[in-house]
Amino acid sequence: MEWTERLLADPALPRAFLGWLIFVNSLAVFFFFRHFAARAVLAVWLANLALVAAALGGGMAALSHALFWTPLLVWLVWRNPQFRPGSPLGLWLVAVFASNLVGLAASYAVLLAGHGNGAAMLAGL
Repeated sequence: MEWTERLLADPALPRAFLGWLIFVNSLAVFFFFRHFAARAVLAVWLANLALVAAALGGGMAALSHALFWTPLLVWLVWRNPQFRPGSPLGLWLVAVFASNLVGLAASYAVLLAGHGNGAAMLAGL
């Protein structure tokens, strides 16, 4: 698939971490019908992929990630959904939030350092 190749070609984050983000965000399909947070995560995830694939191309995943995931993570904290941390939904939401928070920190580091084209700056991460 072309969108995975474009995401994995971005040197801002290691391939293994990008693979993890793809995996954990894609798990939203299992909670889609019963939980609004899962629908929001899936919508943002698909919009992010569409923007990277269509408009931004390789090397701009940091900007796309920052544009879409910052509002979603703020919303998840603000909304503070009631869930049991030991439930499958709770474990997934914690994994989504923590993983994307790390990804956002890396995206902002790339953008603030002036490497908006995705230049490798976090190779040691």
